[in-house]
This record gives sequence, structure tokens and C-alpha cells, in this order.
Amino acid sequence: ERETQRQEMVARGLMAPPEPKVKISNMMRVLAADATADPTKIEQEVRRQMKLRLKNHEERNAARKKTDEEKREKKISKLDKEVEVETTVHLYKVGDLKSRHTKQARYKIDVNAKQLRLHGTGIVTDEESLIVVEGGPKALAKFHKLVTRRIKWSAQDEDEDEDEDED
Repeated sequence: ERETQRQEMVARGLMAPPEPKVKISNMMRVLAADATADPTKIEQEVRRQMKLRLKNHEERNAARKKTDEEKREKKISKLDKEVEVETTVHLYKVGDLKSRHTKQARYKIDVNAKQLRLHGTGIVTDEESLIVVEGGPKALAKFHKLVTRRIKWSAQDEDEDEDEDED
């Protein structure tokens, strides 16, 4: 849209046409007369123009780049918008969350739930525990991966077995 407006301005004579984008590959075609007179000088000028275009491009990208705070706010707003559309509840039956071997698992569950903006509770008994969480579908999918894949529940059971063997 902006490009078509610029083309119309150039066609009406209100704006000067942009200079041709000269590259090494099309330098002979664009600057035919000058290139035959002094090709080295023309090549240096073309390389200078190419560097200038690249520098301008990188500066425009850097100006548009979001700060860390803006990225964080965008991520949080996406999670919040997701909950407005649809809220889902998941229930997980996991091993013992009471023993000292599961402190790391409890920490991971707590921190990830806070980061993913999930709400819920845990019911802890001597033998097994239940985790109830609610939130948006994408956040719950990430939490599901945490509970089912990233936390090694069997490793904690093996640690307990080794401790019992030592007694």
C-alpha cells in the first residue's frame, strides 16, 4: 500500500524517483557508459552503495526491535488472551510429592505454573498426589509436557528404593 502511494507520487512528479539499486551483477547494464570508462571506480561506488543499503536496513530493523520488557508483556498478554477465549482444566495423578526427593519436582511445577499463568491446587497424600490446574490450551500443553516428560518421576522412585536398601 505504501509502495503504491509512493509510485503515484513519483508518477505525478511530486517526489523524485528512487535511484536504481545497483548491484555487482547488474552494474554493467545500469551504468553502461560510465562502467566501460572506469570499471574499477564504478565497482567501488556500487560496493559502497550496497554497504549503505545494508547498513540502513540493519538500522531500521534495530529501531523496530522490541525491548526485553516489550517481549515479556507481549508473551503475558498472549497467555491472558488465550484464557479469555477458552479455559481448560487438567487433572494429573502423580507419585509422592511429600518426600524430600520431590522438592525439585514441586519447585518445577510451581514455577512453571506461575510462568504459564495457570491456576490450581495440589492434593498430597502419603502414597500419591493429585494436581489440578486450569488455564489456556497452549499453556496447559506446555505444563502437560513438564509433568509427563520433563519431570522424571521414576528416577525419584529409584532414589527412594536405594535409600531403603542402605538402611
